[in-house]
Amino acid sequence: MTAFAAFLDDKVERYIELRRSLGYAFNKQAGTLRAFVRYVERSQLGAPATRTMALDFVLSFGGAADSRAVRHGVLRRFYEYLVVYDPQTEVLERKAFPRSRAIPPRILSEAELTSLIDACSFISPGNPLRGRTMATLIGLLASTGLRSGEVVSLDRGDVDLTNGVVLVRKTKFRKDRLIPVHPTTQAALRRYVRERDTVFPRPKGEAFFLSSRGCRLSATGLQSNFAKARKLAGRDNGLCDRTISGTGSR
Repeated sequence: MTAFAAFLDDKVERYIELRRSLGYAFNKQAGTLRAFVRYVERSQLGAPATRTMALDFVLSFGGAADSRAVRHGVLRRFYEYLVVYDPQTEVLERKAFPRSRAIPPRILSEAELTSLIDACSFISPGNPLRGRTMATLIGLLASTGLRSGEVVSLDRGDVDLTNGVVLVRKTKFRKDRLIPVHPTTQAALRRYVRERDTVFPRPKGEAFFLSSRGCRLSATGLQSNFAKARKLAGRDNGLCDRTISGTGSR
């Protein structure tokens, strides 16, 4: 390893340790920074860390513009840390890789939410559990404000229908949190549990929401079924996969 790559490697590991000590998981960011060290070593680059070095590294990856913006942002913050140890480190521009404008989530009206949930029963007439899974999941998202990734990650032991709470594990800053569930949502969850356990009396795992194969419902499966429900409800325009939020209780 070259002297500069060894210097970067040491500072990267110290920086990762620092960010994790502050409560961040910092897994993907750590992967980006370690890949940067390998890039510097492979390219036999010397000090200092420059804008061109960072740009060339980011451009060496394929993928969408947002992915490049994220990698560049990780490097930019690391460069701000690195300048303490090497004052010749160049400052990276914030907008070198502008991110595309994200579609903001929109709160659904009661009518939109009702039509969306009703449409779930037509997603797969030959497999009623698929529609029940989506209807219950969308109702839970709408009534609690949980993220879709958090819901598909729920295990059976995380959903306490006796006390009416849902345990969401290892959220931001790797903390757990309890979410209260409205009585009407509890009733819907109980109906789902009865139907789920009738179809799959011997579950393949601990997942609360199941796919048509009896495994944990994946994020891809959720997005696919949500798109079908949108289309069936006549809500295909103006709603995106991030628009699984709402008001009221189900």
